[in-house]
Amino acid sequence: MKVKISPNLLPAEALLLTCSSHEARCRGLFLEMENWRPTHAILFHYDDDNPKREVNHKLMEQDLLSRGIKPLSLAFKESSAVKSLHDNMRALKNALLQNPGLAIVLDISVFTKRHLLMLLRWLDDEALWSHLWIVYTEPDDYDVSKYVPLSFGLSSVQQIPGFAACPDFSRPLHLALFLGYEGDRALAVYEHLQPTQTTLAIPYPPYRPSWTGRTERFNADLIGLVGAGTTENVDSIDPENVYSALVRIFGPPGERAACARILCPLGTKPQTLGIYSYVRSCVDAPAIVYASPLRHNHELFSHGVGDTWVLKMAY
Repeated sequence: MKVKISPNLLPAEALLLTCSSHEARCRGLFLEMENWRPTHAILFHYDDDNPKREVNHKLMEQDLLSRGIKPLSLAFKESSAVKSLHDNMRALKNALLQNPGLAIVLDISVFTKRHLLMLLRWLDDEALWSHLWIVYTEPDDYDVSKYVPLSFGLSSVQQIPGFAACPDFSRPLHLALFLGYEGDRALAVYEHLQPTQTTLAIPYPPYRPSWTGRTERFNADLIGLVGAGTTENVDSIDPENVYSALVRIFGPPGERAACARILCPLGTKPQTLGIYSYVRSCVDAPAIVYASPLRHNHELFSHGVGDTWVLKMAY
């Protein structure tokens, strides 16, 4: 589902989980929902040195304090993601115990994909999936005037911690690679894994009609190598569309597959949510891998704040 945010859509009694970033859209929910006041808030803070993040983190704290909410800030180190999540578990559990029965509103706009997938798995394991509301704010645009990628190099390809599936390489390998604006990184993943079969997921329709063709241009070398016939259009915003696309690509989640299967989410955050929704329902779950870049291109990243969407409601 994808529903544009509206003033009375989110629950009033809620625990907010959100994250600060150098991207302006980390404050998108606050700017869009000026009168919404969650009961409690947890604000994740990444460890890489970025002055813009520090400014936005303080602004987010002020946004919450102006609503009468004192947020709890939790540090998260991408270089030691498992330890960071483990260190955060006690604070997360305490917040849940002190606020029983609250809905959980998770703003996924600027989480790293590894952190997001690990957090979704933890919330699911704590039997909180049905309590979960998920929101997402688009960027207004990216600076792609020179088609410089959003990250450089590839330091490692690792399975996401918390997901038990391990590809059986005695079977042919089918890779589903969700593409974004990081063509060199995607090509390096393909060359590293050497799959027997590849599906390249293109975010279409994109956030803006004027963005059509950007992903293909960023990934032209990979598409040329694998073949244009391997591409699959997958909605950039709607997780349910992503789920349906994965049923087409990999088969129904209740069936075992002839191939070993790997998912690599380099596309949008809503697509990553759709990937999780599919994997959590599989009896023969694909492995999910995270491709760590050598460095991100913070100078030519997103700018501005776009639309805010509700992607999942509690039930």
